[in-house]
Amino acid sequence: MAPKDEDIVRILTESINREILTVLNDAPRGLSVTKIAEQLVSADEKELNQTIISLHHNYLPRLDEVGLITYDHDENVVTTGDYSTGNADWMDIDALDELISQFGTGYRPDERTVGRLEGREAVYDYCRDLADRADEELFLIYASNDLLDEACLPYAENAMDRGVELHAGTKNQDAREFFRERLPEATIWDPQMDWMYEQANYPKVSRLIVADRETVVVGLWDEDATGAKTEVAMIGEGRTNPLVVLTRELLGARLDHLDYQSDEFLGDLPFET
Repeated sequence: MAPKDEDIVRILTESINREILTVLNDAPRGLSVTKIAEQLVSADEKELNQTIISLHHNYLPRLDEVGLITYDHDENVVTTGDYSTGNADWMDIDALDELISQFGTGYRPDERTVGRLEGREAVYDYCRDLADRADEELFLIYASNDLLDEACLPYAENAMDRGVELHAGTKNQDAREFFRERLPEATIWDPQMDWMYEQANYPKVSRLIVADRETVVVGLWDEDATGAKTEVAMIGEGRTNPLVVLTRELLGARLDHLDYQSDEFLGDLPFET
């Protein structure tokens, strides 16, 4: 794991740093230190002043140093950062184990925990339940067609019937055809995220699912000498959950521009892409 990525994981284990990022993500523009502090604490003047001092001298400089925010001391304005994760190696299995070890584990994590699921069926069950709980959006990325399952389609269809927007991405042509034929109302696109598909010695990402930008499933699989694949998954729930925050940071603006990446949109352009 790269030193910078280690710093980010370490910073995101502190709940106040996750809360700061959530406040900034929810704001339409940059915020002053005072405005951030007012979102973090009660109206007690002493507590507010102490929080402002801590933000100015401790939390904001650390977040700024790793690129998660930009802190303009002269203008007293804090904005979201521009840290590029294109070459980040946080998906190294050792890095994931390190992240998991920072928190409690369990099937139903609270906002402080990163849960762990063992086995493909357990991951399927959780993802189907997640589709039933989604209110606004389901964001799916599949690394191949190996995990496509007809039994999951009714859950996706029910979600879309409730008005949930479904976005499915995969570089595998067969998988795109599967989604396009069986879920024609979904947005289908070809993800431009090399870290999910590059060759590596450690286990690969099998799937990435984000529901309402508040719940995340990151599946991993490993292949033994016989070709058999085993899947485990990390799960996080809540806007300030460390895995959810980290995933939102990695995906960045892609979550807001999915329609412009879809096969349908690109096929309608009057020039080659």
